[in-house]
Amino acid sequence: MYCKVFKYYKAHSYFQVMELTDKINLDEMERNAWREANSDGIMEILLGILLFFLAGAWAENFSVFLAFIPIFGNKVIERLKARFTYPRIGYVELRPEDGKSLGWGMLGYVLAVTALMSLVITFFYGGDLGGADVYRWVPLFIGALFTGGMIYLHGKSGDPLAYVYALVAVVIGGVFTIYELGPSMRGTEFYLLFLAGFFLVAGVIRLLTFMRRNPVLELPGADNQLGSVV
Repeated sequence: MYCKVFKYYKAHSYFQVMELTDKINLDEMERNAWREANSDGIMEILLGILLFFLAGAWAENFSVFLAFIPIFGNKVIERLKARFTYPRIGYVELRPEDGKSLGWGMLGYVLAVTALMSLVITFFYGGDLGGADVYRWVPLFIGALFTGGMIYLHGKSGDPLAYVYALVAVVIGGVFTIYELGPSMRGTEFYLLFLAGFFLVAGVIRLLTFMRRNPVLELPGADNQLGSVV
C-alpha cells in the first residue's frame, strides 16, 4: 500500500515518483486508500457509541447527548486517527465529497425506503391500517436505511465487510419486526442496543487487528504521533 511507503505525505505524493509508463487507475487507487485509511475500526466503534445514544434517546433517557455529536464528532475522530492510525499508515487526504449530490442521494434513498415500507405494511395488514402497529416496523426500516449506507461505503472503499454489516442490520431488523421481540416501542430500543454492541465488538476487533498488522515505524525527524514531518 503506497500510504506505508510514503508514510508522512499526502496521497498525491505517490504520483510524483511513478514511472510514466505505469497505467494509473485513479478510482481504484482512491478506493484502496479509502479502505486502508478506514480499516482501523474507529468508524465501527464510534458508530456503536452513536447507536447506544440513539437507543437511549428512543427510550427518552439521555437524548441531550446527541446534540454534542455534530459539534465534537469530527474532533474525536481526528484525535483517534492521530493516536492510532496516522503513526502506522500515514495521512491520506482524500477527495472531498460533493455534499449536494450526496445529500440529494440520501434524501432520495430515504424516500424510496419509506415508500417501499409503506407498501409492505399496507400489504401486511391487508389494506386496513387502522390497527397497524407502525412502531413494530421501525427496526426493519432502520436496517433498510443501514443497507443503503453500507452500499455507499462499499462503493467508496470496496470493503466486503460493508455488505456483512448491511446483512446483519437488515436481517436482525427483520427478526425484531417479524417476531416482535418485546413491546413494539421497546423492540426498537433493543434492536439499536444490539447493533451498538455488534459494532463496538467489530470495531475493537478491527482496531486490535489493525494495530498488530501495522506496528508504528519510527522515522528520524518525524512526529509519529501526528503523522507529519517536522
